[in-house]
Amino acid sequence: MLRIPRVAGLAAALSTVALGGAIPAAAEAPAGHVYVQTNDAAGNAVVTFERSADGALTPDETVSTGGLGIAPAGLGSQAALAITADGNHLLTVNAGSDDVSVFDVTDDGLRLADVEPVGDHPVSVAVHGEIVYVLNQGDDTIQGLRITDTGTLVRIPKSTRPLSGSGTNAAQVAFSPDGRLLAVTEKATQTIDTFVVRPNGRAIGPNVQPSAGPVPFGFEFGADGRLYVSEAPDSAASSYDVDESGVLSVISASVQNNQGAACWLVVTSDARFAYTANTATANVSQYEIAKDGSLALVGSGEAGGTDPGPLDLDLSDGDAFLYVLNSRSGSISAFSVDPDDGSLTSIPGTSGFATSWVGLIAV
Repeated sequence: MLRIPRVAGLAAALSTVALGGAIPAAAEAPAGHVYVQTNDAAGNAVVTFERSADGALTPDETVSTGGLGIAPAGLGSQAALAITADGNHLLTVNAGSDDVSVFDVTDDGLRLADVEPVGDHPVSVAVHGEIVYVLNQGDDTIQGLRITDTGTLVRIPKSTRPLSGSGTNAAQVAFSPDGRLLAVTEKATQTIDTFVVRPNGRAIGPNVQPSAGPVPFGFEFGADGRLYVSEAPDSAASSYDVDESGVLSVISASVQNNQGAACWLVVTSDARFAYTANTATANVSQYEIAKDGSLALVGSGEAGGTDPGPLDLDLSDGDAFLYVLNSRSGSISAFSVDPDDGSLTSIPGTSGFATSWVGLIAV
């Protein structure tokens, strides 16, 4: 997609003034963006939506990742995309070509900076500072890379680490808030792996530990350093204390939400609330998080309805809006989030795209 630099628009406005014309109204800058990947087997791409101050989404651009997806199959994972804390780099996995792409995030949109080969069938990616870890579902490993000063990717030597065994059907990799730990959920083995990350970026582990409930799937570390995990079959969520060596201690075990297939989970930036996307019942559940990390379901478990097939979900910066990608419907559901009690109010989303899309990042 051809993008006209902002400076060109400014020059045009100045020319209009010089000719005695009226100054055109400036387009309102977006409050943020939402990114999704197409997972197209013929050529993967990242789709960008501009997010307005009221949460509305407007299609902006589609940029090739330089890799391949695996549509019509999905990834069965959370966090197929990740963004650096400074917002300067966006990463995405390419499950069909076994590589990972990094984009520069510029005022004029995404610019593909590099594509780096990784292991077999990458499905999830995490970033902390310049350190990147990819979950390779096909060969049951995690693998480390580093974002260079020029925005390219280089492998971290001797950083590839095995999971608990083979055929784990792992779902996600993520860093703890301080970047000193990594966690991985294994759906087939009912386990959660943790790794200690050295200052040089190499991960040590795994420390393989049983999940509090069956099929741990999507998860997020809260700002409190605790781990919050969704569990698909029982449509539940569990919370854990995590010590500096990655040892997990259950706080709340399998708190059910009375819905169906809670596979994806996100936590507010202040660790007061967690939300699950429930694929089988096409809705979102809300949990309240106490100061000790314990979970309590809010209401009946149906905090907001979505289109069929909700998958990945994410909160925008400031937790003002929640966005949910609905795979079977080719749509994104949107909600405003009450700052006091975390309750959800449905707002217009967007629809009309392919049902192969996976992964969602909101900023």
